[in-house]
Amino acid sequence: MKKRFFKYDFGTLLLAGGMLLLATACSKDETEDGQRTDISDKDIRMNVDVWRVMEGTRATTFDNQAALQTEGNFTCYAYNGETTTTFINSSTVNWIESENTWAFADGKKYWPATGSLDFFAYMPAEKPAYISAVSYTTARTPTITCTSLPMTSDGQASIKEFVYGLVIDQTKDVQGSTGVTMNFLHPFARIYLRWSDVDHSAITLNSVKLKNIYNNGTCTLSYDGTNSKWISTWSPNGDKTDFSSTTLAANDLSDAVPYLVIPQTFAGTIEVNASWNDWGDTPVPHTVTATIPAITWLPGYTYTYTFTISTDDLTVDVANYTEQW
Repeated sequence: MKKRFFKYDFGTLLLAGGMLLLATACSKDETEDGQRTDISDKDIRMNVDVWRVMEGTRATTFDNQAALQTEGNFTCYAYNGETTTTFINSSTVNWIESENTWAFADGKKYWPATGSLDFFAYMPAEKPAYISAVSYTTARTPTITCTSLPMTSDGQASIKEFVYGLVIDQTKDVQGSTGVTMNFLHPFARIYLRWSDVDHSAITLNSVKLKNIYNNGTCTLSYDGTNSKWISTWSPNGDKTDFSSTTLAANDLSDAVPYLVIPQTFAGTIEVNASWNDWGDTPVPHTVTATIPAITWLPGYTYTYTFTISTDDLTVDVANYTEQW
């Protein structure tokens, strides 16, 4: 079985574009004349862009700078370097179309006079309902908790992808001139379900189920020093359920419908219910099952399953089905 890796970092969304102006929420040290001694007069600027992201489809995802700008906002925190002490606490950053820049909703924010900052951000600014918690209880290791990620094609019709990022050791002397470049990461994996190029005109699909999948879990973002990159590590939990779709995309993915899933090991059992004529003019529903090799879905990767359904068999093609998001 061949695995083809798409380019994409499900990895990384690069924030590299307009300017973000921040306004601090930390305590102030003042001299007798009222001047700040702990805060500089240099404002914090952030660059916003994406590296690569899945092309938009069913679950709304962020695939380029325009997609970020269309979403229009994200939530940003800053912490004193390598601590959990907040310097900027949950500030919304908005895209200002008329100025072609990003700006903090609550005004400018300024660099501390000394020391460094660690920036953590996520989009959308209002976390989706399936993200029940975002926490920063340990320095440089934010965690997210996913609760009840929708497990039907209809349930994912209106959700937005959740992305997050962390950039550390940012200083007034360096990033005060260049701006803060944030890397957004895809913590989830995505799957495509599609028809093969075999003629299926005599088949009516009723449902496709990927059996026994977790849709709850906790994800921790941490730094992989060996490979010099940030990684998302999942701990799935709760009871397993089935992911169910009532549609398959065309073989060329022209009407592709990707779905978000929690990274985990999928055992490979797939069940299809479809109708066809055994005799007479009335279609008869049939349930067929296939078991393919197990695979571990990774954060930031895409997995494509191609279905061939006949009156005798169900085949799920997994050749050339994996690519980096």
